[in-house]
Amino acid sequence: MKKTIYLAAAILLLNLAAFSSHAATTTVVTADKLTKEAVAAMTPEEKQARLLEIKQRVEELKQEDKSLMTKDERKAYRAELKDLKKESKLIDPSLYMIGAGIVILIILLLIIF
Repeated sequence: MKKTIYLAAAILLLNLAAFSSHAATTTVVTADKLTKEAVAAMTPEEKQARLLEIKQRVEELKQEDKSLMTKDERKAYRAELKDLKKESKLIDPSLYMIGAGIVILIILLLIIF
């Protein structure tokens, strides 16, 4: 009898703990990372300005001498490039859709002929 009461109490306690852990999830918009909501609120001029900033930063990163970097610096370098790529996709996804469309068209032409 005691085992079933303790088992039921333990299950109830674990279930309540699981629900409360999801309460603190929020998205924070920083200067480096944007969310879809933040991009939707931007004006076209702000989007173009941010794209220009991203392009300039990528050019700066490409000009750096990677042979002198440590392992941690190279890891941070790759992470920053990935973040910039994700952000540029959020701001202007049409560029990537056009490229994918061209690839699909070429594949279809190869299959047909």
